[in-house]
Amino acid sequence: MLEAQSFRMHSSTTERTVCYVQPSRQVHRRVQARDRRLHHLDGQADNGMLRRTGPEFQDREQVGAEPPARACRRARPQGRGPRASRGEKAHTRARDGERLLEKSRGLLRQKPGVAACYRMMLAEKAEFPVKMMARVLGVSRSGFYSWLSNGCPRENWSAEREAVRRVWLESDRRFGFRFVKCFLPGEFSGLTLYRVRKLMHELGIRGCTPNARKRTTIPDPKARPRPDLVRRDFTSPVPTCKLVGDITYLRTGEGWLYLSTVIDLNTRMVVGWSLSERMTADIVVSALASAKSRGYVAGNAIFHADRGAQYTSRLLAEWARDNDVRLSCSRAGNCHDNAVAESFLATLKNEMYYRRSFPTRDSAKHAVVEFIEAYYNRRRPRSTIGYKVPAEAMAAFFERTEPKLEAMPMAA
Repeated sequence: MLEAQSFRMHSSTTERTVCYVQPSRQVHRRVQARDRRLHHLDGQADNGMLRRTGPEFQDREQVGAEPPARACRRARPQGRGPRASRGEKAHTRARDGERLLEKSRGLLRQKPGVAACYRMMLAEKAEFPVKMMARVLGVSRSGFYSWLSNGCPRENWSAEREAVRRVWLESDRRFGFRFVKCFLPGEFSGLTLYRVRKLMHELGIRGCTPNARKRTTIPDPKARPRPDLVRRDFTSPVPTCKLVGDITYLRTGEGWLYLSTVIDLNTRMVVGWSLSERMTADIVVSALASAKSRGYVAGNAIFHADRGAQYTSRLLAEWARDNDVRLSCSRAGNCHDNAVAESFLATLKNEMYYRRSFPTRDSAKHAVVEFIEAYYNRRRPRSTIGYKVPAEAMAAFFERTEPKLEAMPMAA
């Protein structure tokens, strides 16, 4: 029944053979069967079906002959004592549910926020390296130092979102993240462009985007070409010396309406404009005359435009000669030579015209006047002049307040 095996144990000094006895499989089966029998008898004794006689409980006297399955059923806790009431069962279920929730609390616990990790790193900074704590907590070391330099934790994200949304709404939902940053209050002026853009993305808001451009310039084949005096140099040392202009179409319920503009290249201010129901050379002359009457056209100034028939007309040439203005034209079919004027008209279309409809020409005229004089010149900053407002830049040059809005002549 027993099998003897031997093996050698080697050592640096001695060598010996160790023999041990290994029980066979039959012995294992008998021992396991005996253990099962004893376990079954113990269960019967616990339920009162057996009486233990010896101190070692080796001699057992069977009291009643009962199948093991029935003994197991009787051994269940719910079989003892009186049956529990419905209220007690509900209390037991609630108690078990609380225990399950307590055990699963670790699974439902959320990861601490970034600000909480930064606060803990600040508290333990004297004991542990920042690099090690950032790696363990799963945050960036640069973000921790940025959090320290800003001087305020990010619990005020809701206040930042509200400030960004307020500025965006005050701009009539026109501003992008760059202009929104310029108009943030002083307490939020430290926000970066990336942070403002992220907040706007979280709020689901954005600025106006440009649409596809359509060609509307109709050149005069008989007109004599004029030189390009600007050559894409859209800078000017002082205001009133270099001007650009263009014409755009506005559709209304009563028909077309045409807008001619004159823009100063130093301050990017719309210094002259004119509206008309007909697109003739008179609309261009009217816009230049309004800028001249307000003191925004200096002597020997340059006025640059495209090669449209209105800008190459004889009427405009005569007015320019009488008022000491040099005319300049861009190359044929090249809108980039007059990019500043094209950019303003695109801004007007995207931020005002495409967002509403105009049943009458009068409604379109009032909208254009409000956009140019109340919004573009006095509220909308320009990146080319250091995110300043054009009217403020012009007033700083003249060292006086901006002249009040005057009635401008409109061509018939």
